[in-house]
Parts: sequence; structure tokens; C-alpha cells
Amino acid sequence: MLFPVYVHVGDKKHAHGVVFPDFQGCFSAADHWEDLPAMIQEAVEAHFGGESNSIPKPTPLEELVKNPEYVGGVWMLVNIDLSKVNTKSTH
Repeated sequence: MLFPVYVHVGDKKHAHGVVFPDFQGCFSAADHWEDLPAMIQEAVEAHFGGESNSIPKPTPLEELVKNPEYVGGVWMLVNIDLSKVNTKSTH
């Protein structure tokens, strides 16, 4: 399922930081863009880690881009394999 993530673009000294608007408290990072999808999947799996919390439906990107909290970075839509997340899903 596609979920929006917000990426704080890194540089030579800092990794690209990822924020998950739909998963409060879930964060990830990677030094290289091509590593982001795997790191994002890993972060989501660890975040839910077998808890009985439900996975929310993705917030529409059209709503998120209006939020002033997200400035200076870029949006990505990432396909998260929910079959690997050990929790209940609400979709």
C-alpha cells in the first residue's frame, strides 16, 4: 500500500531523514536515496513490532502538502508491504 513519507534531504555529512505522518513516532534515515525504500519498510516493521495497533489508512498527499510542519523537504509515496508488518490492518 502506498504511504506518504516526508524526506528531509541530507548532504555529505547528514543522512536523508524520513518522517511518517501516518505513523506517529516512526522515523527512518538513509545515506543514499536508493536505500530509502528498504529502510522505510524496516522502520515500519520495527515501529509496529507485533503490537495490536491498527495501521491507519494513508492520509491523502493533497492534505499533507498544506501542512506548514512540512517545509524544506520532499514528499515520496512509498509502497509498504503490509504483509510483513505484524499487526492488525484497517484497510
